[in-house]
Amino acid sequence: MKEKELKEMFEGKQETDSTAPKQVFRLHRRLFLLVFAVAVLMQSVVFVDMRLGSYYKELNDSFKVLLTVDGAVSNEELEQTGESLNQKADIASVRLFSPEDALAAVERQNPQLTEALLLMGKNKMPAYFELKLNYKAINNIRPFVDNLAAEYPKLEPHYNADHARLLFYTGLCSKLLNLAVIFSLLLFFAFMFLVEAFPSNQRRAHYLGGAVSGILAGAASCLFFAVLVYPTGFLAAAVSQFTTPGRQLLMLAFCGLFGWTLSKWQKF
Repeated sequence: MKEKELKEMFEGKQETDSTAPKQVFRLHRRLFLLVFAVAVLMQSVVFVDMRLGSYYKELNDSFKVLLTVDGAVSNEELEQTGESLNQKADIASVRLFSPEDALAAVERQNPQLTEALLLMGKNKMPAYFELKLNYKAINNIRPFVDNLAAEYPKLEPHYNADHARLLFYTGLCSKLLNLAVIFSLLLFFAFMFLVEAFPSNQRRAHYLGGAVSGILAGAASCLFFAVLVYPTGFLAAAVSQFTTPGRQLLMLAFCGLFGWTLSKWQKF
């Protein structure tokens, strides 16, 4: 009697399980929170990367090595020296400023200093070469400039060593951050590939819902940062400082794909 009852109860349970409706949106709240956390981290990395890149560009644009000309030198000799400097691989660009050009450049930046120079006499402002260096030369700025001074004894170098050091380390940090982001994305895609490649006979109807939840999580991360930026008072201008529409679209696509993969994985 007991065996018969147990058999009927077991068969009834199987029928109930087989006729139970499938949960299309199973675990989507947990999926949303997980993708949202990843998206917020990605938004933070994008913000740091853009500001670091912008800071590096400003430092690079403002860093120059000036070679002032000692004594009277003919125009032909100055042109030959400029061509010689321009042929060096570590020098990106060379500009020659005559005393009049140098005085005009100083006047644009500091008119009071120009008046003081004029009181001393126009010939007190020497001609000079303005050099823009590549990244390799900036890393070895001191020996590079010393070699230039030894090769061109009539030119006296002027540069800011602290500026060059800060420029080099800022560029290094930007490159390391980009490499770390690329490596982490490769790991994410490898995880997605392993989940998609895993053989499974089960057919689930909630993949699309997972992708939608992932896209919503990405949009929520964008909204989260908009709320953080809003107190500055200039939302549109401030947003352009830490992200771009293209990066946001790529992030939404990644979040949708990540949500799709997590909905198939079902291990969280």
